Amino acid sequence: MKKLGHTFRRSLSAMLIGACAALASGGLAQAESSIAGKKVIFVPISMGVSLTEGWVRRMKEHAAIYGYTIDVRDAAFNTGVMAELLAKAISEKPDLLVVHNPTVQLLSRQIKQAEADGIKVLQINLQSNQPSAAFVGANWERIGREIAEDIVKECGKDSGKSGKVAIIPGQLTAADSVIMNEAAFKVFEQHPEISVVSNQASDWEPEKARQITATVLQQHADLCAIFGHWDVHTMGAGNAVKDAGLEDKVLVYATGGGDSVACKAVEEKVLDRIWSYDADGQGRDAGTIIDLLLQGANGPGAMLSIESPMKIIKAGEGYSPDLCWKM
Repeated sequence: MKKLGHTFRRSLSAMLIGACAALASGGLAQAESSIAGKKVIFVPISMGVSLTEGWVRRMKEHAAIYGYTIDVRDAAFNTGVMAELLAKAISEKPDLLVVHNPTVQLLSRQIKQAEADGIKVLQINLQSNQPSAAFVGANWERIGREIAEDIVKECGKDSGKSGKVAIIPGQLTAADSVIMNEAAFKVFEQHPEISVVSNQASDWEPEKARQITATVLQQHADLCAIFGHWDVHTMGAGNAVKDAGLEDKVLVYATGGGDSVACKAVEEKVLDRIWSYDADGQGRDAGTIIDLLLQGANGPGAMLSIESPMKIIKAGEGYSPDLCWKM
């Protein structure tokens, strides 16, 4: 993921300071007048989950302040429907599109078309192979590397454990899974005692993750760790571990948006460690980028990119339910 250059950081800071000054001095009407009435369309993989619901809540707060609209087109986990929804959205010629890519390739042609038609595209959390005006999301390379390093520490040399790991992506071709797997395997290659015994996608479904895990545990009763690529479906894997009575032996790792359900899963020992990219904060960042893009902001010859801050949620010293956000 490309980093923000010093030039853009300076211009972004100036814009934010100017916007805050306008609001503080009673300039809200003026702020509204510049982009009021503009149209934004958001096409998520699916609504009805805390990740996307949290984003929409924060983006709509920004829209209400500045007077533009955000229209949500829910693909409900159907990639065919998602491509159709995006095609229709492009034909309506909105001022900006927000897309949540299920795979690195699926929407690339349409993103390129939208940008060519003068419609700016903000990609949120999952990137396409096709760059666009902006991206807000997690640093998947860092997350994959850090989780792999923690797995090596817990399951590797001198741990007294098998070193066996099961990976459960949502989709093997989703940006997070592609990047995290690449980063994790680079770490594992340096530690031959670590053996990845399964790398099966759950299609984001908790029940499928549960079934995959149950089968893996039957084949590898000495499994040391599970690395799930999203907390919602990884909870299915964690429940399979609990069903087998192995919650004190098998570590269940996940990534996620860090809502209160995630903290509850840690408290109940369904998940052990979550690398949270804070979906609530991502929604605020997305709202800010939308505001700026609608006002004409552009990066210095590259895609604007904001990396989401990260925190690790796990039981023990330092744990607090306040680590998670609530809808």
